[in-house]
Amino acid sequence: MDNFLQVKRTVIDLGTEKEYRFFQISDMHMACLDEESSQTDINDHKRFHKQWDSLKRDFAKDAGELCDERYDVEPNIIFEKLAKHALDIKADALILSGDIFDRVTESNLRYMKKFMGDYPLPVIYCPGNHAWINEAGEHLNQYERFNGIIKNPAIDSFDFGELEIVTVDNGTKQITNEQIRFLKDKLSGDKKIALVVHAPLNLGEFGERLAEKMSPYFLLGVNGDCENAFLFNRLVKENDDKIICVLAGHIHAFYEGNVTENLKQYTTSSGLIGAGREIIIK
Repeated sequence: MDNFLQVKRTVIDLGTEKEYRFFQISDMHMACLDEESSQTDINDHKRFHKQWDSLKRDFAKDAGELCDERYDVEPNIIFEKLAKHALDIKADALILSGDIFDRVTESNLRYMKKFMGDYPLPVIYCPGNHAWINEAGEHLNQYERFNGIIKNPAIDSFDFGELEIVTVDNGTKQITNEQIRFLKDKLSGDKKIALVVHAPLNLGEFGERLAEKMSPYFLLGVNGDCENAFLFNRLVKENDDKIICVLAGHIHAFYEGNVTENLKQYTTSSGLIGAGREIIIK
């Protein structure tokens, strides 16, 4: 911690020819305003502050993490501090692992398009469950609204030479056949894979320990989830020789644990309290 940012560092030793460095931000729940903001955007901004001023403290208290008056500022201010930290550590890319917006509004979309247009690093953006919530609070597929921000919100990949970052949107706890095929295709290649999702996978020691602490809502692959959720989880578990880590968010807490003896899963706490994770692969 640097008196504001709460950053965890994770080192994964693979014996790669070069060192790779990434910085992960999750669960910012931003509600941005600009000169073009509609009254709906303004109302959403008010709702955000009323809701998240208390929620961020509740999550932090439950996780034993710090949240005080320093974080009572517009979340985009904290987001920009975290994004600058990624530049300071000379990251190869910025990873956004879901719920960067609290709802999908035109003001939020304009903010992110401008940010990504100005930001000098590649931005790897995996949606979360709040990417499915519109201005009216309805849960809908809004992928088309992310044009210019995310190439393919459902599934994407980013090549870094010796390894690939693969994103799969599991924010609504639904996994499609297309997503299963995409991951299988990537696993058939010769590169190591860092998998980015929003909802943590209910696998191994990680899932067992987290299931004791949190609602099943926060995990993918629990009773009531779709069949493909379990197929997806098994695919990850059975390919722990190719997948080097799983990076998630959603639970608003730093957490880590084994999926298998060879594979660990990490969650990064909420950006609302200045949290981020530095991942070094070497």
